Amino acid sequence: MPSAVDASASSRELPIRNNPDIESFDIVDTYNRLLAEDPDLIKSLAAIEAMIEALRHVSSTTVHETMDLMKAQSAKLQSSVTNPIAVYHGTDLFQQYFLKQLKQPGPDRETTSSHRNFEVVREQLLRNGTAFVQKAKRARETIAWVGRRFIRDNYTILTHGGSRAVGTLLERATESHGGDPPRRFNVIYVVDETKPTESNRMVEALRIKGVKVATIPVSAVAYAMEKVNRVILGAEAVASNGGVISRMGTYQIALIAKAYNKELFVAAEQYKFGDTFPENQSRLGFPGFKQNIINFRSSRSQGQTSEDTCQCPSDPVDYTPPEFITSFFTDQGDLTPQAVARNILDFIVDKPVDLPM
Repeated sequence: MPSAVDASASSRELPIRNNPDIESFDIVDTYNRLLAEDPDLIKSLAAIEAMIEALRHVSSTTVHETMDLMKAQSAKLQSSVTNPIAVYHGTDLFQQYFLKQLKQPGPDRETTSSHRNFEVVREQLLRNGTAFVQKAKRARETIAWVGRRFIRDNYTILTHGGSRAVGTLLERATESHGGDPPRRFNVIYVVDETKPTESNRMVEALRIKGVKVATIPVSAVAYAMEKVNRVILGAEAVASNGGVISRMGTYQIALIAKAYNKELFVAAEQYKFGDTFPENQSRLGFPGFKQNIINFRSSRSQGQTSEDTCQCPSDPVDYTPPEFITSFFTDQGDLTPQAVARNILDFIVDKPVDLPM
C-alpha cells in the first residue's frame, strides 16, 4: 500500500476528473441496466448501487477525491432523469453515510481521513455494498408484518400507485403468521391510466391471493371513499417534516380521505426518509426540478394543439403534508409523522454488524 505522501503525489498527478478508469464508466447506463435486470429494485436503491459501481472503477486515494467523484456522478445521474427525487435521495444517503463513517475512529484509533484508515472505509463500502440492497428488500417484509395488524376482516382498503411495499403488505395480510390468521378484505385500486402495466401487476397479484379488487379511475375516489375503511399508500420520498412526495394524485386522495375522516397510512422504507422540506406543490425542495403541469396559453386556434399538451415528466409527483397522514408503516415499526424526522443514518451507523455498505 502506498504511503500518504505517495498518495498525495499521485492525486496531484492524476486527479479524479482525469482518471481513465472513471472516464470509461457510464453511471447512467449502469443505473438503467440495474433497473432493467431487477424488477424489484427501486430507483433510489439503483442509484446507490450505481454509485458503488462508480467507486469500483476508480482508484481514489483521498477523501476529497472520492467526495468529488461522488458529487460529480450524482449530478450526472440526476440530470439524466426527468424526476430526480428518488435518485437524489439515494445518492444523498450514500454520500452522507460515507461522510459519517469518516468521522469514526479507524483501526489505529486515528481519524479515517488518514490514508490507511480511508482505504479501510472505502474497501468496506465496496465489500458490503450489495448488502444494502438486500437489506432494503427485506424491509418490505418487515413493513408487511407491521401493517397487517391494521387490516381487519371485511375491511375495504383503498390504494393507488405501484408501491412494492404496499403490494407486499396487502399480500402478506392474506397469509397466516405466527398463529395470526389471514385477513379477508377487499381492495379498491385507483388506476393510473398512464401506467397500465403497473396497474395490472398490482391487481393481478392481489387477485391471485384471493383478494377481491375493484378498479376505479381517480375521478371516482370521492364517490368510493365512503365505502373505505383504510387508505394505504406508498411514497417516493418522505420529507423531514413527515410529509410525503409521491405519485401525482396522492394529495387529492389524502384530501378526500380527510374530508371523510378516513385514516390514511403510508408504507415506506426508512431509506426513503430525507432532509428535504417542501414549501408547496411547485417547490418540492429539489433545485431546478420543475414539472410544468400547468401550461397557460392564450390562442385563437380551435381545439388543443401540441403546444397545449402538458410537458410534465412521465412520472409526476405531488406533496402531501403530514397533517393528512395518520401513521407510517416502516421497517422500524409504526411511526407517527412527527417521529420520521429522525435521520435514517443514525439507525444505520448504530447497528454493529452486517451494515448496509
